[in-house]
Amino acid sequence: MALRLIKIIPPVDRSDFESFLKDEDYIDSWIDKMEDGKSIINILADVEMTEKILQDFDAAFSNRDDYRILLMPVAATVPSVPAEEEKKEDEHDLIHQDENKSKRVKRISREELYEDIKEVVDFSWVYLLLIALSCIVAANGLIRNSPAMVIGAMVIAPILGPNVGLALATTLGDRALMKRSLKSIMYGFSLGMILSILMGSIFEINPEVYEISSRTTVSFADIALGLAAGVAGCLSFTRGISAAVIGVMVAVALLPPMVATGLLIGNGMYDLAIGAGLLTVTYIICVNLAGVLTFLLQGIKPQSFRKIKEGEEFSRYAIIIWAALLLMLILIIYFQFT
Repeated sequence: MALRLIKIIPPVDRSDFESFLKDEDYIDSWIDKMEDGKSIINILADVEMTEKILQDFDAAFSNRDDYRILLMPVAATVPSVPAEEEKKEDEHDLIHQDENKSKRVKRISREELYEDIKEVVDFSWVYLLLIALSCIVAANGLIRNSPAMVIGAMVIAPILGPNVGLALATTLGDRALMKRSLKSIMYGFSLGMILSILMGSIFEINPEVYEISSRTTVSFADIALGLAAGVAGCLSFTRGISAAVIGVMVAVALLPPMVATGLLIGNGMYDLAIGAGLLTVTYIICVNLAGVLTFLLQGIKPQSFRKIKEGEEFSRYAIIIWAALLLMLILIIYFQFT
């Protein structure tokens, strides 16, 4: 199991630690006394229970600003923590364990998820440089009909973070995170299109090569790919799966058709560029719709009541908009093949 160490520095006048801990599900706990009179409550817990612990302690001190809660990953502990099925519990512990089993969220905590995504959403020169490099490599791969080069471009493309960030911001109703995600997406997309159009105007493009021709039409299979990429992208963060690996899948959906669109526009092949552009839009819609639904199904929501209402409103509008756009695309695809 993945473990987390929670360090809680409560207000000096709060010493009723036992009452806080008795209702929590954790592996071990201890208290460190500091010279200035403060105490540090250390809690070793399964990652699936950290959200409840953080939420309970934050609620207990919500009207104060003189406390701090830290969350840290634990690589290993000695002695090791036995697997759940190997634990020998008495009857009281088993009852307590059953009561808390339903509270396990089967993912990392909302707070940890937010910090992880916030790191990869930030707009920076490194982000723009990686976008530029991935587009240049992808353009060369498309022009030369080289799948290996296209795959290489997907590996370095930093597309996963901003798209997952937008889905999380929508779910939480977080306007600040939404603005940052949209900024990264818009600047990255604009830079990629400019570079692709420029390369399309310089180099000769053969639209019949497979790497380009396969990205000038939209099918129902592309919708399935986009939805799968959105789900995988969100799960990579909530379940702690390697974001680098899953990021390639999201890049598969978004990067090549975007670059193909720019290349075709730069070469004056506007009819084919419309098809590639439509494919790009299809993937964007599917990735974001699947992302919001994945977060909602995993029970990710704001902490405060006011924010919950705002998050529900954001999510509802987002789902309606993305679903309506997806329905329009389905109709376009249907009439395209009939």
